[in-house]
Amino acid sequence: MLLALTDHLRCTESHAETWLVARADRAAHGWMIEGVLGCPVCHTERMVRGGVVFWADGGVRANPAAGPDPETSIRLAALLGVTDARAPFVLCGAHGVHSAAIGGMADLTLVLLDPPDDTGAGLATVIRGAPRVPLGERSVQGIALDASHAAADRIDAAVAVLVHGGRMIADAGVPVPTGIKELARDAAQWVGERVATSVPVPLMRAARDTRAT
Repeated sequence: MLLALTDHLRCTESHAETWLVARADRAAHGWMIEGVLGCPVCHTERMVRGGVVFWADGGVRANPAAGPDPETSIRLAALLGVTDARAPFVLCGAHGVHSAAIGGMADLTLVLLDPPDDTGAGLATVIRGAPRVPLGERSVQGIALDASHAAADRIDAAVAVLVHGGRMIADAGVPVPTGIKELARDAAQWVGERVATSVPVPLMRAARDTRAT
């Protein structure tokens, strides 16, 4: 796990958003290999083993639909708008097979949620078993969702972590959520960007001055 990513990570328990505290038992070149991430509010601990963050015991592994062919990797990077960026990019599930190719295209931070295997650890931060994207609001530059991470109970959280103008990719059958403006689609996927949402402010009639003049 990239130690610098700790500033972006957030606890996913039911309380106000809070950062996590990292205890590195073994680290090398800015990466935590063994250690613990702890929440200062609910005191939940997540273990880091072999560079992989286990949000839940055992975690899960996606089944890749296909291998990381260069054409698909380049297309995914283009749709995400991959460029040198301080904010991380998130690849969910089977999209994680493209981490090596995308990571070599620019100086960027990658987070893999439940990828098919852990070979990306050390190039990207691998997180397993999180119930939603465990990153702070408006802290992610782009996110590619697979079917499981685009489920109704997860997609709103995925929108919330995107910066204004950040890109989201999802399967064509996934409804475009509130807060995302669709930019393009084909038979397989759509791509959109995070837009500002405003809350209507009710208009109030001014009180009439009834004082005598």
